Amino acid sequence: MTLSHATSVLQLAVSPAILISACGLLILSMSNRLGRAIDRARLLTRERVTASATRRENIDQQMQILIHRCGLIRTSILFCSICILLTAILILALFILTSAEVDAGLIVAVIFCGSIVSLAVALIFFTRDVFLALKAMETEISGEQGAE
Repeated sequence: MTLSHATSVLQLAVSPAILISACGLLILSMSNRLGRAIDRARLLTRERVTASATRRENIDQQMQILIHRCGLIRTSILFCSICILLTAILILALFILTSAEVDAGLIVAVIFCGSIVSLAVALIFFTRDVFLALKAMETEISGEQGAE
């Protein structure tokens, strides 16, 4: 392999590497949201012990939403991780196939499509979590107003 050929192979790998970096930032954001949801669930669990019956019902509703949100975030993190894995495989495949001068555009396209589909699924689950967070807040506000 010549130096110019090696350089072109490395250039091919740069774009997928940016996708890995972007997914890493998404996972960081998602894991922060997961941690906050878990912390909120712990707080509500402690509050539930001394709460009135009406407040307990409200807390139970919030807990169900939080459990659902945690599942959505977990699934979103899973699909983002799959995207990163497929992108890493794509970089490896690009390097090997280009180095060996094998024309395997279909293989590369399938891996890339799988990576992007995984990212799209992760974003769908993540967006659903954002909407559920608003629902949890509305449930808490309605519970606070009912307690007054």
